[in-house]
Parts: sequence; C-alpha cells; structure tokens
Amino acid sequence: MTLDRIELDGVGSPIRLAARIHELAPDLPLAFDIKAVCRQLDIHQIEEVDTSAYEAAIIMDEYKADGSILLARSSSAKRKRFSIGHELGHFLLPTHLPRSGGFSCSHGDLKSSDAKCKDRQARIEAEANRFAAHLLMPPRKIRSNLTASQPDLNEVRRLSQAFFVSKEAMARSYVDAHRETLALVFLHRGRIKRFYKPDDFPFIDVRIGSEVPENSIASGYDLAPTETSELEDCDPSIWLGEWSQRPVETLSEQVMSQREGHAMVLLHAELAD
Repeated sequence: MTLDRIELDGVGSPIRLAARIHELAPDLPLAFDIKAVCRQLDIHQIEEVDTSAYEAAIIMDEYKADGSILLARSSSAKRKRFSIGHELGHFLLPTHLPRSGGFSCSHGDLKSSDAKCKDRQARIEAEANRFAAHLLMPPRKIRSNLTASQPDLNEVRRLSQAFFVSKEAMARSYVDAHRETLALVFLHRGRIKRFYKPDDFPFIDVRIGSEVPENSIASGYDLAPTETSELEDCDPSIWLGEWSQRPVETLSEQVMSQREGHAMVLLHAELAD
C-alpha cells in the first residue's frame, strides 16, 4: 500500500475524501490497519495516554505538515480505531483548521452526526465522524457483504466483527448503506437515549429521555444481553406522529439487547410509492 497526501489535494468532502483513499488503496481488507494508513498520510505518532479529559486528540501545526494522535487508554480497541479515523479526518479535511495546536475530542464529539448544524464546532465533529465512518465502513463494502433478505440487527453484529468497529458505529453505517428505509433508536434502562435516522425516514415522534412508547416491542422485550428479537410489524403510530406516518404502509421493529441496560431498536419503514 502506497498513499500520498498530494493525491488528496482539493478533496474537501468527508465522503469523497474517504472514497479517494479507497480508490488509491483498492485492496484494503475490511478490518484494515488504520495505523498503517495514518503513517502513509503523515501521522507520525499514535500514542495511548491515561486521561479522562478527552476520548482522542490530534496535535499538529497550522500548516498540517504532520500530526500526532493521542487516544484515551481506557477506550475499547474498536472505539480507538474509530477515534483514529476521526482524528485523521480533522487532519486531512482542508476546512478543519487547528485551534491551539490541534483538536481535542470528547465521547460526545465522536457521536456527533449533524453535518448541517449551525454550530461550527458540532458541524466539523460530524464531518470528521462521517469521514471515519466512510473510511472504515465504505457503503459499497457493507452492501456487498449483506447476506440477509431483510434488514436485521444480527447482520449489524456480524458486520461489526468483520469490519472491527463497534456495533453502534456499524449500525449507523448499516442504516445509511442499506437500500431499505431504516432508523435506529438507542435505549438505556427503558428510556430513549438518542436516535439516528437518514433524511428519507419519517419523523420519529419521541423525546430524548422519555420512556419507550407503550405497546412497542421494545417496551416489553425480555431478552438476555446480546440477544435479538425477530423483526416484527408494529403500529406506525407507536413511533411516528400523525403526519409522518401517512406515507408509511408498514413499520417493523427489532430489538437488540445489550449489556448494562442498553438496547438498540431498528425501525424499518415501507413507504407508499
């Protein structure tokens, strides 16, 4: 593998930048060595440190001649891998100008997804996440590795191992890459923690922090950690408002139970033509 930053000049889109790297290195395996990619692109050091001040950081000068990435030692190996991709995005994206010698990114920054946010800081964190997701989980590679005939969180579990990323990171990329209309709701101890949906999915009428809607499959699931329910049809009004459910012919719901009271809900909407 031979990469040169000169070949990336003029590429300002996070998605296009990640795609360009894969064009230059077409034989990268699914769980490729991201540290080796960084070394090719002038990241000279990646170091783990004992800190709770940030999840990951990158140190660089204003000209981005080279960079060093710092990772919180306590993070999991899969999270560290995504963090490296995130910091590499800050380094390579031309509009991400370093403040005080670089970027310091929290756990929340690594979940930011609104690339249209008016807040510039939130927007550039979302752009770095988009770059990392497309670098580590290219949509075409996700689609070419699908085996189930319908959307299935068990595929998310399998793909997260194949690409060596967290289940949540893969779930988001799976939703984006899949041909069906999908969304995710993340739960903790029976309450809505956050949700993720592409623009084509109808408005999800739930509030962050509220209890899981009554009569939803998620409200009554009794699964051991790591178990997954079947994908079942549900009443669209459970999750969607009166206006947003109008184009929905069928809404299906599936739950994946996780450790320490966490759970992931997959929603599949079949829309009228």
